[in-house]
Amino acid sequence: MKLGFSLLEGLFDGVLVIDKDLRVVYANRSAKEFFGESLEGKSCRGLFSICEHCPFEYVKEEGEGVQVYDTTSKSSKHLCWSMSPLYEGDEFIGVIEIFKDVSNVVHCIVEAERQRTYKETILNSIVEAILVLDPEGKVVEHNKVASRMLCREEDESLVGRHIKDLINLSLEELPPEGERSDIFVETPCGKQKASLLMSPMSSGFGYVVSLYVLKDMVLCELEEESIITRSPAFQKVLDTAKTVSEYDVNILIEGETGTGKSLLAKYIHYLSPRRDGPFIKVNCAAIPESLLEAELFGYVKGAFTGAMRDKPGKVELAEGGTLFLDDIGDMPLHLQAKILHLVQEKEFERLGDTKTRRANVRIIASTNKNLRELIKQGQFREDLYYRLSVVKLLLPPLRERREDIPALVNYFIEKYSRKYSRKIRGISPEAMRTLLSYNFPGNVRELENIIEHAVITCRGTLIKQEDLQIEVENNSVEMVEERERIRKVLEETGGNKSLAAKILGMHRTTLWRKLKEYGIG
Repeated sequence: MKLGFSLLEGLFDGVLVIDKDLRVVYANRSAKEFFGESLEGKSCRGLFSICEHCPFEYVKEEGEGVQVYDTTSKSSKHLCWSMSPLYEGDEFIGVIEIFKDVSNVVHCIVEAERQRTYKETILNSIVEAILVLDPEGKVVEHNKVASRMLCREEDESLVGRHIKDLINLSLEELPPEGERSDIFVETPCGKQKASLLMSPMSSGFGYVVSLYVLKDMVLCELEEESIITRSPAFQKVLDTAKTVSEYDVNILIEGETGTGKSLLAKYIHYLSPRRDGPFIKVNCAAIPESLLEAELFGYVKGAFTGAMRDKPGKVELAEGGTLFLDDIGDMPLHLQAKILHLVQEKEFERLGDTKTRRANVRIIASTNKNLRELIKQGQFREDLYYRLSVVKLLLPPLRERREDIPALVNYFIEKYSRKYSRKIRGISPEAMRTLLSYNFPGNVRELENIIEHAVITCRGTLIKQEDLQIEVENNSVEMVEERERIRKVLEETGGNKSLAAKILGMHRTTLWRKLKEYGIG
């Protein structure tokens, strides 16, 4: 092989010319300096790690070169390397190898990867949600906690999303730099109160936003049950209940089925001076009419066939405590007179007895019916109504306190994961959005049943939409899509409801109704 290679001497890249016998016939100055020896006449085998799978025959047969971006030398340096065919006329005479030491570049890449891993590990070890924003407010980095808190799939990247799209607040609406403040953020999981701190990065590179959800909800633990709410309407009911609990007044709790009337009655009892006394519940709708009087007031031996001994009723069992008359609207009319006497005089008689007994009880009643309407129909005594409703508490249905749904869902997941020894770590954003758009005719009780079923049947560790047992007719795809469409249009119009109604093609009053129905703030 007789070729002039003087032009290659001045190259910074190393150059080797290899003949057909795999011997080095030329090495330029850079190649000799790299290897620290003269290579001419020596075999090229083993000079690079690529030699284990030498592409020489491929280059010879195909007549095209190959390039490897990271091979190593015998001294373990990283190289960018290529092999190209060399011809003299039409005759293949060998190959030319060109390589460049890229150890520093690889080191920088490895170091950058190591730093990235450190950064991700550190970010994901922080219990707060972290969003790193550019000067315009777009996310450039975030941790996994941020994805969960903002109700996004854990593997969903928030990079490139504007802060306004994520929490419905722009940079200008966030608290002053360096001052931690409590604010409300809006996510697909609803409106949440959060503590937020925005810190500027040096050189004007952007901002680091850290935030965590505040436990602004009321949590009242009663034995194995809890009252959980962040709803202002529900909190107002609890505040009233707390105030009146100290006084021995009769209380009437109104609300739809499943809103927590029994739980509220217990709450009042445990806050009252009678807390050390018994809490006795009588379900007026569940006990047959023929047995209800005996159940309430008790009976004496021989009062009726089968009455073999004296038996105290619920009123006596509640002595010194609270008697809770659940579903009072279902009480038979003839018994209402005796209840009125009990309420007024704190006296009663056992069935079949002539002895009048005193009752030291506090009476709380509840109903899911319109008692005023029953009074008009002659099915409920007006005087009893007024005696029972010295204080009236109206529990809002769950569809009017949707902000409580995420907290209730998490509570029930934890409750039933513990009960059934399941390791359920949460619920997917899609499933949560489905629950938030559902009207819950059965209220909190229905939500609890849905989550209990999901915890039992969930195949993974995350409850998904397919795990939710919800009646399709009450939660149609159309309803979910409509809610999202309304929410999106409101965002686009900056919250201008009149303009949003015009764009949506509906009357303003219709929009207001749907906003309330779907729990959109």
